[in-house]
Amino acid sequence: MNQNLAQRRSRAGQRGSISVIVALSLVALLTFAAIAVDVGYLMFSQRRLQAATDAAALAGATDLWTKSWATAQTDAQNYAAGQTASTSNTLPGSVSVTSTNIQGLKLASVTLPYGQAASGYNGIEVTQQASVPTFFARAIGIKSSTITASSKAGAGGGTQAAQYNVMIILDTTYSMNSIDSNCTNSSGTALSREDCAKAGALQLLTGLTNAGDNVGLMVFPPMSSTYTYSCSKTQPGTGSSYSAVASGASSTLGGYEISSPASGFLTSSGAVNTSASVIQALGGGSCNGLSAIGGLGTFFGDAITQAQSALSTLSASQSPPGQNVIVLLSDGDASSSQKQLGSTFSSTYNQECQTAINDAATAKAAGTEIYTVAYIGGESSSATCSDGTDSLSPCTTMLDIATSSAYFYSDTCSNAAGGTAGLNTLFKQITYTLTKPRLLPAGAT
Repeated sequence: MNQNLAQRRSRAGQRGSISVIVALSLVALLTFAAIAVDVGYLMFSQRRLQAATDAAALAGATDLWTKSWATAQTDAQNYAAGQTASTSNTLPGSVSVTSTNIQGLKLASVTLPYGQAASGYNGIEVTQQASVPTFFARAIGIKSSTITASSKAGAGGGTQAAQYNVMIILDTTYSMNSIDSNCTNSSGTALSREDCAKAGALQLLTGLTNAGDNVGLMVFPPMSSTYTYSCSKTQPGTGSSYSAVASGASSTLGGYEISSPASGFLTSSGAVNTSASVIQALGGGSCNGLSAIGGLGTFFGDAITQAQSALSTLSASQSPPGQNVIVLLSDGDASSSQKQLGSTFSSTYNQECQTAINDAATAKAAGTEIYTVAYIGGESSSATCSDGTDSLSPCTTMLDIATSSAYFYSDTCSNAAGGTAGLNTLFKQITYTLTKPRLLPAGAT
């Protein structure tokens, strides 16, 4: 009897011990679950804060080159976490931003120099802190935790430049020899429209990168024979008409192309490669570059068509295809006679400017971005094109050829939303639009 009683008491004691163990285990499991919930919510909030901080840095970096620092700060702030105007960057419920710091940076690792930026900076850093409430840690007196996120972005350049296929179309008609009082060299001497265009194009190329970008060069009027520019070769004359195919040229290029789109126009240090034909043709190094030899009036429609053809052929061979870009440098005034147009294009007389607009529309519909720079040189911006009875003006023509008014630059035309400053500064702005802002490593300097 005593033995049975002892056994019953032992079993009861075991049951009591198990109950204690189960209770303690449940407490431990609930504690871990509580910690997991709080930590998970903390990590989720951290990711959201970092995403918003990245967005804020990129939004501010977009403005650095052409806008004031105040504007860049405001736009960065508008994309920062917790802004009601930007619902995509709101934080999880009850998470509140406690501080936002936006700082301008002067970085050596970014392509665009801060000294030329309108904001005075070529980089931006955004740092944010937020308070995250706890759910279960409150039981032990921890009511909230602080999280921090920081992001740097550069105004163009950065670590992964986009790939561009750029075809520069240079007007070499005789009118480009006119002096442009709005374009001067470092000594303050006014340059010809042609020399100004070449200098600007060189400046444009230094803003591109060796990371896959390709640049080619075409001229109009078309040449009498195929020609790859070098300082030691004589520039060929002009073809007999715009309808004639240059000797040795394919019918698709007609004699417009000086250099097909390719890389190698910059050295490894980012300086222009003076041995590249496109650089020599634009007057780089000791070369004088191409001359505006004239011979035919201005008709740029076919040059736009041929540039688009060359770019389309290149991008079709790329995976993924690069962004095709045409940069047209001209005074915008079509002036060819019916005889100069030749049999193929004689029907466009009186509407040569409109023809160029139509040809550009075809290129733009294929996804090509078109920039135009009009070298009017202080002449009337309302004068009509010189091709017969055409009612369009050079300014209107160059505007309509461009992708939009923001892609149109001029020293005179008031409808050039891209810029109407001195031509020395306009190519810096075009360069900026071709180099997108990028997030940078935290250690970038």
